[in-house]
Amino acid sequence: MNFKTISKKKIYIVGLGVSGISLASRLKKSNLNPICWDDDIKKQSKYKKMGLNIKEPKKVNFKAIDFLVLSSGINHIPPNAHISSILAKKSGCSIISDIELLYYLDSDLFLIGITGTNGKSTTTKCIEHILNNSKFNSFACGNIGKPFSDLILKKKKNYLIVEASSYQLERIKKLKFDISLLLNITSDHLERHKNTQNYVNAKLKIFENQTSNDYAIISVDDNNSVKLSSNFNKKFNSKLIKISTKKELKDGIFLIDLRKNIKIIDNIHKVSFSIRKIELKGLIGIHNFQNILASYTICKILGISEKVFIENIKKFKGLEHRLENFMNYKNISFYNDSKATNTISTCYALSSLKNIYWIVGGRAKSNGLKGIEGSLKFVKKTFIFGEAAKNFSKYLNSYVKTKTFHTMEEAIDESLKLAKKEKIKINILLSPACASFDQFKNFEERGNKFKELISKKINNV
Repeated sequence: MNFKTISKKKIYIVGLGVSGISLASRLKKSNLNPICWDDDIKKQSKYKKMGLNIKEPKKVNFKAIDFLVLSSGINHIPPNAHISSILAKKSGCSIISDIELLYYLDSDLFLIGITGTNGKSTTTKCIEHILNNSKFNSFACGNIGKPFSDLILKKKKNYLIVEASSYQLERIKKLKFDISLLLNITSDHLERHKNTQNYVNAKLKIFENQTSNDYAIISVDDNNSVKLSSNFNKKFNSKLIKISTKKELKDGIFLIDLRKNIKIIDNIHKVSFSIRKIELKGLIGIHNFQNILASYTICKILGISEKVFIENIKKFKGLEHRLENFMNYKNISFYNDSKATNTISTCYALSSLKNIYWIVGGRAKSNGLKGIEGSLKFVKKTFIFGEAAKNFSKYLNSYVKTKTFHTMEEAIDESLKLAKKEKIKINILLSPACASFDQFKNFEERGNKFKELISKKINNV
């Protein structure tokens, strides 16, 4: 990987997280010597000692800067815009995300962009798994896997599967995906985007630069996606393929949920086939049907046969923190679904299991638990912790039995005590429907802590 096409450009990187420091290091190795900044004083000191050119925004001449590469977690939208973005806009400096630099790589790349409110990570890793087992040089990057700047690309054609969040997509200028996938759109990240339409517009950037030689895949299982697909040809140039897990598509690809099997019917390529549900051990739950269908569609475009697809989808182990069955003890199975940071994700989990002891809570999103009511059929008891405990308890009391706790550990202790007394199989499920930031750094830390506590308490029994 190199950056020959931007060798004369001046780059300012703000936000030295995993992706930011990876990019800065790669550019420095390529003698591009970017200017860098992070608001964290410890990071400033650390990376200055490592030889990076650290300079605060107010001391940077933005008229001499070509690109401000802004970490996806840093806001550039008023009234909470970061000072670097304010100064960049005043000077006419282009603000981009790190994935935009894929456009400037002097490499033979085939880019697959994956976006959606839910399911991005699972689909991205599933596609990577199948492609790598089908003799493709494929790499998951973007919001998952390695930062793209850390990738060591091979001389043969490289396939990058890019998990792209709305934060990254909203800053796209020229980046073009050969295949773009939109899994779903429901309201999320409104604290950043302010309203649903802004969020939708950010997601649509994934199709913006595509040509008639490229493919756009849209799952038409939600109202926003249906509207988009009906007007797609008026706004975008790529070849549209519609997919669905809820309805038959005469001009698309759809999935039928049978009792023991799922059946994919591809009316574009005139093929159909079935897979036994029990063999999809890494893709538990009906919400994964969409991920399976999307993965098949991309693999089909790339010429992978149904036989190879089926063989490899069965071998896919799933991802950590996504309805992860990490332990079984006597009559209790434990599921870590910490990645479920919104109501829709939690609804999927609650619809996938029975006899549920549901551990929920954290820092509530703007919609709270709105819409959860229809997914509580299999919930026996609810254990609520964190900032959201009081409001969630008030919301859920008329539907299920609830108890509130300050910490997740307290919720675990109570759920374990009661589950051990049950004579039936119980599924203890952490599916927070909340951000983690009241008690944890991120959903990974929360999920790992959940597994650690469960393991400790079971082993000490």
